[in-house]
Amino acid sequence: MVLPSRKKHKADPTTLPKEFLHTVSELFKKQFKKNLTGESFLVYGALHVSEVVLVLSLTHPKSLRAVSMHISMDVEKDIAEKPDQMTEQLKAMVDVAASWFAQCFQAGKGLEAVLDEMGDMDTSWQEVDWEGKALFVKLNKDNYALENMANQLLRKAGFDPEDDEDEDAELEAILNGDDEDGPGGRGNLH
Repeated sequence: MVLPSRKKHKADPTTLPKEFLHTVSELFKKQFKKNLTGESFLVYGALHVSEVVLVLSLTHPKSLRAVSMHISMDVEKDIAEKPDQMTEQLKAMVDVAASWFAQCFQAGKGLEAVLDEMGDMDTSWQEVDWEGKALFVKLNKDNYALENMANQLLRKAGFDPEDDEDEDAELEAILNGDDEDGPGGRGNLH
């Protein structure tokens, strides 16, 4: 599954370590135990060359509805040489998510309380200053657990869900006039 990112990237991202994602999920489950009514926090993460993306999704196994909070931060090119800096960035991202969900749960319990609190919030990337760090936050109602299940079923049936993303990129290039087969392109007209 490819997570939405704030920047365009040429290369595929690396998934954040499963142990880290599991630890964050367990932390949120424990932190918000009294506010959950059967829901769970699913955590996803991607590391690009110039960006790290962390997604926390609140889902209920008996509902198609979900709330997903995406948090993005810029990554320096030499981040591999500065693991402590990456750790600090990830901590800030987790803190922002915990703060937002805590605020949402003040209005009530469960997924419905968070959906109500989300209301008509802007779903585009918004810059947030958190303890002197620039983070970018995006909220939506994407259910990544459901998307993952659908992708697994498609793969078992012989389809590759990732091919759709390539087709979307090709369509976007054509719509933007970047196709090589059109007038002035390098392709052949038939």
